[in-house]
Amino acid sequence: MESKHLIFVYGTLRSGHSNHHLLKDANSYGVGNTTADYSMYLISGYPYVTSFEPRYPIVGELYGIDSATLSVLDKMEGHPRHYERREISVIVGDHQYTAWMYFKDPPGLLVPNGDFSKTTYGKNR
Repeated sequence: MESKHLIFVYGTLRSGHSNHHLLKDANSYGVGNTTADYSMYLISGYPYVTSFEPRYPIVGELYGIDSATLSVLDKMEGHPRHYERREISVIVGDHQYTAWMYFKDPPGLLVPNGDFSKTTYGKNR
């Protein structure tokens, strides 16, 4: 497989999990983590990462894949409607890479203080 893209996977695409077979021909770079902090949530046993709440680096596996495999992964992840693929920075061993990772950010705007009445939208309505 010619590796044209790097993909960082953190859930069911990881080794030993249900969708890893989609990466059977991929080039493994190993286990690493994101350089930026994010948050991971579970819905019905499936993980997703949000960029709205920076809490900790995400641990995952880095793979080199071809364009056909990237297309298969995009379809499985529902990119761009369900999960959105974005470029991020990851560290594996002593090396830093730029790779794709799938995010699922909640729709809408975050209310930073938890009080709708104090937002621009909640005033005088």
